[in-house]
Amino acid sequence: MTSSSRQRSVIEDPDLFMAMDDLELVARGVVEGALHGLHRSPYLGFSAEFDAHREYQPGDDLRHVNWNLWARTDRLYVKQFKSDTNLNLYLLLDCSGSMGCAHGPAPKWRYGARAAAALAYLSLLARDAPGVFLIGGGVRDHVPPKVRPGQLREVAALLEQAPVHGRSSLAQELDEVLQLCRRRGILVLISDLFDETDAIFRGLNNLRFYGHEVILLQVLDPWEERLPPQGQYEFRDLETDERLRTDTAAVGEAVHRDVALWQHSLQQRCIESGMDWLATTTRAPLADVLINYLLRRSGMS
Repeated sequence: MTSSSRQRSVIEDPDLFMAMDDLELVARGVVEGALHGLHRSPYLGFSAEFDAHREYQPGDDLRHVNWNLWARTDRLYVKQFKSDTNLNLYLLLDCSGSMGCAHGPAPKWRYGARAAAALAYLSLLARDAPGVFLIGGGVRDHVPPKVRPGQLREVAALLEQAPVHGRSSLAQELDEVLQLCRRRGILVLISDLFDETDAIFRGLNNLRFYGHEVILLQVLDPWEERLPPQGQYEFRDLETDERLRTDTAAVGEAVHRDVALWQHSLQQRCIESGMDWLATTTRAPLADVLINYLLRRSGMS
């Protein structure tokens, strides 16, 4: 077995993959696995449409030099693509208590941290500027968006130490993020969205009003999507510590139906507001999530 096939086999095993500690390595593995699945360029999902010219700078790809223009002006210019505009990518990771739920390979926050790191790496491949915000009861910490050596390492370091506790107040947190995101860009909210729906969308629509493109990535635990078929369980709210005992055989189908209806309503709200919607559980391979993101960004889904 080759090293690349061994790497893919690890990526495709959620339990092994989520146990890996090196978040920077995980991010690279997710992106490479997604691109292998698509058989496409790493710039899929980001505009490669010719936009303008700029003067050549050392290190620019010589394939983009306009030699006809050089023959006329005796100066080197490169074709600038819209992907060269250093778009800001704002990655918001919900670190409230409910994101600690873990009945799959990893808690929701850990899965979300890996998704954020992979999106940051993909953004850097496209010469865009990723930044990350840890939210939950306010903006706890952040790395401003930049294109520079070491940016992925700094993003990964912050994500690896994400503290998970407290209650979410997504509307408040989105307002705080808006004050820090002065330049328009793409904002990806990674959260279970366990908050009041109208308040969440007020905050998201405010971001849209100021020119940000918004993508929601909802991450649920497998038990939140579908309870075990039978058994007596005590459930604890990880944000309020409220407890409830129940027989899952009696309530499981009703809970599954209600969750499906809730997710459908969230998706419809996104469509109405011009936002992209992605949903997953911690059991799903992250490469599949990234493929869906890439297809959305390229307008293919």
